Amino acid sequence: MKKPLKLLVAAFIAAIAVLLPQDSWSQTPGAQRRVGILLVRPPSPDAPKLSFEALLKIEFFSEFQRTMSTHGYVEGKNLAIELRDGGYEQMPALARELERQKVDVIWVLGTRAGRIVQKIVKRTPLVIYSCDAFEHVSKLSRPGSNVTGTTCMTTDLSPKRLELLKELLPGVKRVVFFGDPEDASNGWRLTREAAPKLGIAIQMVPYKDRDDIPKALQRVAKLKPDAVFVFPDAILIRELGTLARFWLDHSLPSMNAFPEYAKAGGLMSYGAVSPDLAPMMAEQIAKVLDGVRPGDVPFQRATQFRMVINLKTAKALGVTVPQPLLLRADEVVE
Repeated sequence: MKKPLKLLVAAFIAAIAVLLPQDSWSQTPGAQRRVGILLVRPPSPDAPKLSFEALLKIEFFSEFQRTMSTHGYVEGKNLAIELRDGGYEQMPALARELERQKVDVIWVLGTRAGRIVQKIVKRTPLVIYSCDAFEHVSKLSRPGSNVTGTTCMTTDLSPKRLELLKELLPGVKRVVFFGDPEDASNGWRLTREAAPKLGIAIQMVPYKDRDDIPKALQRVAKLKPDAVFVFPDAILIRELGTLARFWLDHSLPSMNAFPEYAKAGGLMSYGAVSPDLAPMMAEQIAKVLDGVRPGDVPFQRATQFRMVINLKTAKALGVTVPQPLLLRADEVVE
C-alpha cells in the first residue's frame, strides 16, 4: 500500500472513531466490571465506616447482589464495588471521585442525590433510585443521555396515601406534610392539590438536612395537627426510630410511604417494598455492563404496593382502625 493511501485509511478510521456515539458502552468480554454506589449518609462522628459487606446485611442490598450474580456478575470475582457515602453537599465531589476511578456505572440512591449527580456526571452511565422518575428523565421508555433508573412511585401515590389517611381517620382536618422540599417537589404539589377534595387543610413543615430535623419536629408539635403525612427520603429512612418515638410522644398519627416506617412504630404506610425494587436496578446495571446504552434501558416503575397498619401504635394513640381498612391491609403489626 502506497504511503498516501495508508495515510488516507488511517485518517478514515480516526474519523469513524470520532463519529461514534460518545455513550457507546462497549465492553471487553471477561473483563472485571466496576460499579460505584453513592449513598446519602450525613457525616456523623459516631458512625462506623460503611462497607459493602455491611450493606449486604440489609435485604435491599442482598437482593441486589443476588440478582447481579444471576446475570453473571459476582462481587470479588468479575465485579468490584466502589462505595461512597456522605451528605448532599459532598455528592458532587464523590461523583467526580468515582469518575476518576473510571467505574463502568454509578448507582445513586435518592431523588435529590440523583439530581445533584446528574448535573455533574455527563458521560458515565447513571442508574438512579428515585421517588419520581420525571425528576430525572422526560421519557420512561427511552430515557436518553446517560441516565436510567427505577422509581418507587412515592410521588405518584401521594394522593392515594392521603385518601387512606382520611379513611383511617374520618375526622382528620389538619395535616402536616413533613418532608425535604428539595427532594421531590411533585410529591408536595400532588398532596396539596388532593387535600381540599378530602376536606383537609395541609401545611408543609420542611427540613433542610439531618441536623434540621429536631427543630422541624418541634415545629410540628407546636402546630398540633390531627395527623402527619411523612414524605420519605434518603435521610429520613435513617431516622425511623426517632420519628416513631416523636409521633407517639406527641399523640400524632402518621401516614408513611414504606413498610419500614409502620413497622418501626408509625401508624400506617402504603407504598412499594424496597427489596422488590433492588432486582430491577440490578438488571438495569447488568444491561449497561453488558454494553447496552443507559439511555436505551427503560426507566422502571414499581408495580406492587403494600399497606401496613400498626395496631400496637393505633391502640397507643386511641385510634380505632375501620374493619374494611383492616381487611385490606397486606400486613398488620400487633
